[in-house]
Amino acid sequence: LAFYDAWAVYRTKHMITLADELTSQRLPILLVIPKKAGYSFRQQKSLKEQVASGEEREAMFVGLGDLIIPGILAVSAFTFSSAAGRSFLGVLPNGIIAFGTVLGSLVGFMVLMRYVLKGNPQAGLPLLNGGALLGFIIASLLVYGTVHIG
Repeated sequence: LAFYDAWAVYRTKHMITLADELTSQRLPILLVIPKKAGYSFRQQKSLKEQVASGEEREAMFVGLGDLIIPGILAVSAFTFSSAAGRSFLGVLPNGIIAFGTVLGSLVGFMVLMRYVLKGNPQAGLPLLNGGALLGFIIASLLVYGTVHIG
């Protein structure tokens, strides 16, 4: 999905068209992050036109898939990781791995926001998934000394 997201944003640009249509229909499948107080989603102009003209956008938009996909890894890590391993401050190994996955996603999100604040549309999943996977791998190495997959 991360490769598809990058292809859809950078190559075909149909993800921008999709986001534009979703904002025009006011469908609740985007997170809207206003850049300034007083922003109104109801008065949002066409994203496609704003991108084409280079106009600064008043808000950032994050698709719910950008949050859900890395979240699935964190939930799966918590649910399916073995309880045998090193615990830390009373937190079981599966909790540590899930936390590491979420922490990695947040680091990926911070990097993503750095790019987004420059004003260009960005594919979220490559950075968010990359951060989640890196957090999962580091936490697994700390807890088990190896990476458990499966």
